[in-house]
Amino acid sequence: MKTYFIISFIILLTGSLFGQRLFIPYLDKASQSNVIVTISGAGQPCSLEYTNKLSNTNLFTPIEQNLIKEIFIKYKDVTTNSGPSGTVLIGFYKTNHIVKDMNRTFEIENWVSQFQYTNSDAQEEIRLGEGGLFAQFRNKAGDGYSASFIQTGDGTMMRFMERKNNSINGVFAAFEDMHWQGTNWDFRLSDFSDSRVTEYRYQTNRMVFGKYLMWNPRNNNLIMEAEFTEPYDFEKHRIDLMH
Repeated sequence: MKTYFIISFIILLTGSLFGQRLFIPYLDKASQSNVIVTISGAGQPCSLEYTNKLSNTNLFTPIEQNLIKEIFIKYKDVTTNSGPSGTVLIGFYKTNHIVKDMNRTFEIENWVSQFQYTNSDAQEEIRLGEGGLFAQFRNKAGDGYSASFIQTGDGTMMRFMERKNNSINGVFAAFEDMHWQGTNWDFRLSDFSDSRVTEYRYQTNRMVFGKYLMWNPRNNNLIMEAEFTEPYDFEKHRIDLMH
């Protein structure tokens, strides 16, 4: 979460001192002609419309709510050779995952396991390693989701992304477990019973459209509210603030 606060300070300083139009600082500035940023910086209390809880039906449909609730607990007993309930192992291998952190890169060793559901055509690929758990659930039509459980400070962040027809389609959201574990972190010990949404956007065919929201989970203030008025390639225009 430290990155969010640094970004927020940059936005606030730029907007308040110079009276300039606000931009999303980690996206290419020239690409934001159809992006309207209305809240940024240290944050503002959010309205009930944008309450950062999974139960907020302005953000999540009842189907999405139930799916995410299941994901919160689905992977607690998963190992490299034992998958989610109702699956059988069909393959696994070891690989190294390259991670970039500021001005350095390093490798994280992962075990990649593939599981087949016994009551459907769906499969699941799960990566386990020091960085946490990364899961990809798909049926034969290419519908499903990606989910990850990673360490943030002394707690856990879960990221969820819907996929349809083998493409990124639907909700992207990040949730923070508000029950800190301390230094002996393990994603299996995470508790999302009182989790808060920290980031939200909606994507169609990989393009972001509509509201983009970020919250400070410590006080639930909005630190980013933006509107993409046209489909926008979020990953194409992402920039590295460290350079």
